[in-house]
Amino acid sequence: MLSDFQIIPFRKVFETMLADIGNGHFMGIPSETFAKDRFENITQTRFNHKLETPIGVAAGPHSQLSHNIVAAWLTGARYIELKTVQTLDELNVTKPCIDMQDEGYNCEWSQELKIQQSFNQYLDAWIMVHVLNHKLYGRTEAGAGTIFNMSVGYNLEGILKDNVQWFFEKMNSCRPELEAKIVEVRDLYPAIDQLNIPDQISDNITLSTMHGCPPDEIEKIGMYLINEKKLHTVIKLNPTLLGPEKLRYILNEKLKFKTVVPDEAFEHDLKYEDALNIIKNLTEAAKKHNVQFGLKLTNTLESKNIRKRLPENENMHYMSGRALHPVSINLAAKLQKEFNGKLDISFSAGADAFNTPEILKCGISTVTVSSDLLKPGGYAKLSQYLRKIEAQIGDSKLEDFIPQYGETRICHLEDYASSVLENGLYEKAWRDPVIKTARPLNHFDCIHAPCQSTCPTHQDIPEYMHQVANGNFQKAFEVIMRTNPLPNTTGGVCDHECQTRCTRINYDEPLAIREVKRWVADLANDEEFIKTLPKTGKKAAIIGAGPAGLSCAYFLLLGGYEVDIFEAKSFSGGMVADVIPKFRLKEEALSQDINRIVRLGANIHYNSPIDADQFEALRKSHNAIFIAGGTPDSKKLGIPGDDSSGVEDPLRFLSDLKKGKSTLKGKNIFIIGGGNTAMDVARASKRHFGNEANISIIYRRKAADMPAETEEILAAIAENIEMRELVNPVEIISENGRVKAMKLIKMEVQGIDESGRSKVVPIKGSEFTIEADIIFPAIGQDAAIDFID
Repeated sequence: MLSDFQIIPFRKVFETMLADIGNGHFMGIPSETFAKDRFENITQTRFNHKLETPIGVAAGPHSQLSHNIVAAWLTGARYIELKTVQTLDELNVTKPCIDMQDEGYNCEWSQELKIQQSFNQYLDAWIMVHVLNHKLYGRTEAGAGTIFNMSVGYNLEGILKDNVQWFFEKMNSCRPELEAKIVEVRDLYPAIDQLNIPDQISDNITLSTMHGCPPDEIEKIGMYLINEKKLHTVIKLNPTLLGPEKLRYILNEKLKFKTVVPDEAFEHDLKYEDALNIIKNLTEAAKKHNVQFGLKLTNTLESKNIRKRLPENENMHYMSGRALHPVSINLAAKLQKEFNGKLDISFSAGADAFNTPEILKCGISTVTVSSDLLKPGGYAKLSQYLRKIEAQIGDSKLEDFIPQYGETRICHLEDYASSVLENGLYEKAWRDPVIKTARPLNHFDCIHAPCQSTCPTHQDIPEYMHQVANGNFQKAFEVIMRTNPLPNTTGGVCDHECQTRCTRINYDEPLAIREVKRWVADLANDEEFIKTLPKTGKKAAIIGAGPAGLSCAYFLLLGGYEVDIFEAKSFSGGMVADVIPKFRLKEEALSQDINRIVRLGANIHYNSPIDADQFEALRKSHNAIFIAGGTPDSKKLGIPGDDSSGVEDPLRFLSDLKKGKSTLKGKNIFIIGGGNTAMDVARASKRHFGNEANISIIYRRKAADMPAETEEILAAIAENIEMRELVNPVEIISENGRVKAMKLIKMEVQGIDESGRSKVVPIKGSEFTIEADIIFPAIGQDAAIDFID
């Protein structure tokens, strides 16, 4: 696959556009998500032009190529911030250049086309939106209710170069080029001659300057654009204007993002006082030349490339998305107050469908987006933005909804700036919401539900969720049972990795996939569809009646096998039945699943441990053997003193507790490990040892690296269980054979290991000792299959 853009000829794009629209979509974007005909309530005038909606796409990947711009326009964007052009137009952009999982990071900042190519893309898009405005809505008006906002950079010397000057001239007047392109496609759309397509694509501009551009250079460029070019001018400012103390307080302390903004980002960026002078001077110049002046808040935030998801040769990358939202909103509030609520501000920092109405209510003129559209849903999300805005405005007009200049605007903005700092939606998630999977991504195979890929049984989650959404609960149950014979059990205690890969996390939060499954399984479903094939005469032996053994039995029975299950204990269900606490799983849930398999014909032989001789006998008496003995043996710590009284087997504790037999006592209780067993033991200990006991989880990595389910970790925290991260036990100290204390050593993070978790190493000389009564080493389990050599 080529890494460089290959321009599609205008006629081909135009022809494709018409064909797609005729088939109810545009490049895969369904027509149901297209913008509606009229937006009377949210139309405004900007730069003396009609602007049909207050939303658009920010200068970036959505505004570089003509078909991207058309896609944005179709779904409701009317304020199009065109990709920045500069005189150096043969750039080698590092690839990959964008990492968009939770907050976004990028290392690309300018167009990847030559200036002449960029102009042609913008002209192509300009023509196509006018054609679509006629084809879809029957309108011939000049401008199509749309503003194309130019963006240039990055210094005055470059802007004065011939190629950038040529770009200015053509964006101002392109009659010959426009007429030539109309001739090229007239036969495809003869009605194009009826349209009023202006030969001026844009008379307004946003100045994008390099991080570190001197203040006098910024002002010179602004003055040139206003005084010489007579352009409505917007200056894009950097979030570092908020200052290191306030910015880091918001980003790192309040929101808990680990993004590192280095001192040099503040040192070489524009300073606040210099920005105030530039705004004042350019405002006066704009009044003198009868053009409009405004601000764009904000640019991306320069930060260190510590995640290493983008190429390591890029020492810095630039943050965008929801993490930037509270920072930029607070900067907007600060600046608006300085200028008595009279600033014209366009906003782009973590905007989404849910906060855009609030942003507009603060007196923001236009809202543009990029990061949100790079996540699943893409351009189709824009129609949701418009629905949310219209729902907020109701029967009033946008000009009544957006407060006019003055104190009301300041109050709204200050209130919103304060509220976002307390809004959990902008806090860093306990774990990064990531929908990437290990499945290879081929060039033409990018549509595959990551929840399904992540599920160990590859359950058809989209299908059964779809059936539930449409009220077909019986059908949903049948879909679940195709690959999951234990829906009542897994509906309660499945690790549900599927939910960590639910694409809905890019909108708000994952769907409750596991809970929906449990709800469906709890219904009085008709199970007549579960039928076995005629008996084959073959026999299968299964060693272990835990979830794996029971599942294997179910599918073998369906296939016509006679199935014998040999279980060492007096009950079925394995660890699920023996150690998972009742507060996590009801006994009747597991019983329902077991009974279903027994009804199909499974023969379960209880109290039947298998030794070597019996195993050999089974090999002779059965056609197949499935070993599902589980991992019942807890691993030892492997440090001095781990055989002391008080170092307890976590599985035995959970089993005894479930049976009401546990007699353990103590005040200082420590659980070593970060998996689900550790969380179960910690939460069960809280109930067993009482509120006066000190329950702590010891984990050698960071808490965010724990393999336990996120909700189990959060539940433990909610129950006031202490998380001691980055510490590791090195010795159990005993007295008369009984645990007295535990020696720990502090760990430090040194990068990322192969699993994607923190790579930790001990800190020499950091050992310390803590009193301990009971220690549970929940660091893993071993299989017990001693009947095989």
